[in-house]
Amino acid sequence: TLIMGKLAAFGFMTNAAAGVPGQPTPLASHQIILSLLFFCSPFLEVISQTAQTFLPPFLAPIRKFMERNNVSPAEAEDMETVKPWLKASGVVSATLLGCGFLAGAGIASLVCLVPAFNGGLLTSDTTVQQAVKPLAKYLWLGAFAWAPVAVGEGILLAQRHLGFLAIIYLLSTAMLPPALFMIKLRKGSVEQIWFLFGLFQIFRAVCFTGRIWWGPFLMKKLFKKNKTAQAAPATA
Repeated sequence: TLIMGKLAAFGFMTNAAAGVPGQPTPLASHQIILSLLFFCSPFLEVISQTAQTFLPPFLAPIRKFMERNNVSPAEAEDMETVKPWLKASGVVSATLLGCGFLAGAGIASLVCLVPAFNGGLLTSDTTVQQAVKPLAKYLWLGAFAWAPVAVGEGILLAQRHLGFLAIIYLLSTAMLPPALFMIKLRKGSVEQIWFLFGLFQIFRAVCFTGRIWWGPFLMKKLFKKNKTAQAAPATA
């Protein structure tokens, strides 16, 4: 689903950029911004590997305890044996997410300065230099959100929330191409394409960080509600 998402995002974006009026300038400016995004992506994705490396040692004892005692995750959260490990894994996850947001903001700010103020470093064509300037803010948005998406993905993979990841990737991947096709059909602009990509990234970032920060609280509330509902008929 990750590879499909990238193919949908960049392949369909390029296809849409090739179909907007005023060629070849729109496509040239799109390719330049896309190249800058690819340039900074390794610096943003590396934290995903960090999460998958450092989180499992905190989560493995919890899984072993649950398997040994045959308890659910919601039940295990209230047990004193599990709480220190949960707290430690929560601190690591929050630290990694914080690092992701800081890294995303810093790297995105540095990269977007080039098209915004010094397009001559990217191309000698003055028309294209002017065309990439308004795209700088959308480059910042997409690059900034890339880091929490990567970090969130790494944390959720370490926590084995594979179903949730698959749903979000499939949902966002299914929504993006039709929206890009509408921009192409209505003779939109490259700015609209990159604004849509920014929303695409923000959607994933909000879903992943929300699942990490508020997911345990919501699952605990839901479990208690179900437990109360099951106990009511028994007492009656």
